[in-house]
Amino acid sequence: MQNPQPAVPPEEAAVVLTDPNIYEHAVHAQHERTLGARFAHRCLTVAVWSLIVNGIQAITIGVLIYVLLNMPGHYVATENGRITPFYPTDKPVWSESDVRQFGAETISKAFTLDFVHYRDQMTAASPDFSEEGFTGYNQALTTGSNILSLVKDKRMNLTNTVEPGVITRRGVIGGRYTWEFQYPVTMRLQGQNSSSPPLRYIFTLRIQQADVRLKPRGLEVTQTITNNAG
Repeated sequence: MQNPQPAVPPEEAAVVLTDPNIYEHAVHAQHERTLGARFAHRCLTVAVWSLIVNGIQAITIGVLIYVLLNMPGHYVATENGRITPFYPTDKPVWSESDVRQFGAETISKAFTLDFVHYRDQMTAASPDFSEEGFTGYNQALTTGSNILSLVKDKRMNLTNTVEPGVITRRGVIGGRYTWEFQYPVTMRLQGQNSSSPPLRYIFTLRIQQADVRLKPRGLEVTQTITNNAG
């Protein structure tokens, strides 16, 4: 017959059952598991969003590359560290009004000369002409009209008024898209002691598209013909 065990006093049993230290380790472990789960969920969320963003960027880059490679007549060329739109020269890129304005500005600039700075002024106008066109420009100043001689020798200043041009021809000439305009132009020579009456001409300008890497404006005058308008 076993000896009876002494009963634990109720007060001591209550202390054992309600002692918080018994659950501290378990609570701490559960807290760490919760933090780990939250961190893992956050990392997973970041990874998913990163994949989505990278996917969108890849699609966007692919679309841009496709558009650039397949855009008709529009290429990208690098010049002196700059990105320059590069167009084919056998198709019209500029509007007729833009070309008309280019021609009027070229006449106004090229035929405004003074006897002190005329060399610099002619040089400044040269980029708007092709090599052949600049030769024609010089001929317009010297042949028949003798305007350049009056500016140099008679110490006169040349000014002009250009009226709106009229299109007379358009199309591809020599592999370049070309326009021809006629402009009524009134020129005046003013000296210190004398001046000329208004000189009225019809200017016929042939303007063609040019390589923008050589001609930043993308246009150049290839022919200048002057006819006396009376």
